[in-house]
Amino acid sequence: MDPSRQLALVHSDPGASDDHYASKADPSGSSQGKQVISIATISSGFEKGDFLVREEKGQRVYFDFFEEAFNYIAYKGYIRMPKEDEREWMDTMNNVHASVKGGMKYNTGKLLMVLFRPIDGDRE
Repeated sequence: MDPSRQLALVHSDPGASDDHYASKADPSGSSQGKQVISIATISSGFEKGDFLVREEKGQRVYFDFFEEAFNYIAYKGYIRMPKEDEREWMDTMNNVHASVKGGMKYNTGKLLMVLFRPIDGDRE
């Protein structure tokens, strides 16, 4: 997949106190030293399964139990986003869904948890 089409965030605060987002050492201060992350979410309220995991490249997997969904995504290396960032992500998604006139076409479920993992520079 074209790297420009992957959903990823670049954390731009090199002095961040949170270890999850600590920048890689880059003495030049260029953007190459910033860590790129991949986002995954766990939502609830679907007919196919009670819990839905959405991860990179648009992959969706349904589960009957939350523990199964969490174990599946944790096994892939995702960890929970810090509370502030998770709340900001959830607020953004709720605002986006609310902006659609007449409501979303498909059931979006209730977003429960946002997770992330660093993306390796060599991986595509």
